[in-house]
Amino acid sequence: AKNLYEQCVEVDPSYAPAHNLLGLVHMDLREESLAAESFQRALSLAPGDGDINHNYGLFLCQTKREPDSIKYFMLAIKNPLYATPSRSYSAAGVCTLRTGQPKEAEEYFVRALRLQPDDPQALLNLGQIRYKQGRMDEARRLVAQYNKLDAGDAESLWLALRIERKSGQRVAEQSFANQLRRRFPGSPEYQALQRGNFD
Repeated sequence: AKNLYEQCVEVDPSYAPAHNLLGLVHMDLREESLAAESFQRALSLAPGDGDINHNYGLFLCQTKREPDSIKYFMLAIKNPLYATPSRSYSAAGVCTLRTGQPKEAEEYFVRALRLQPDDPQALLNLGQIRYKQGRMDEARRLVAQYNKLDAGDAESLWLALRIERKSGQRVAEQSFANQLRRRFPGSPEYQALQRGNFD
């Protein structure tokens, strides 16, 4: 794929989407300076493009420049032609959580879910925030909605188990523990369950 995008850029150096896709490939290959160069070139050609701003925001977040990433997620959202603003709100929430600001992150996840009620990243992360806030009913609803989307993963089953444990629902807790053991026996979440390390 990298060679194909490099050829596209050579054929038409002014085609911003090719620079954007090349940036994603470099990002995936952990070629940070080349990824930054590709995204910056794409943005110089199409500064208001929602997808390019979102992808550059992801790149900045993944390279430990979380505060800088938010600017680009917000630029993506501002574009009225951008099709997936919920995705950028959700990504902004994840990056904000990494900087230890759960209150600000919560706002981004709430906005994402207003636009897209089934946004998986927002459902799970807001569920974790609600759990930490002690709002178990809301946390349970969010994680159940997430689990309906893809039958759950180790992280969501672990959260559901801990919600039921805190709520004193032993039968439901055991059900989630059994699912975690059966489906994800090698996961860090199952290891935490075996150690009794619930929080």
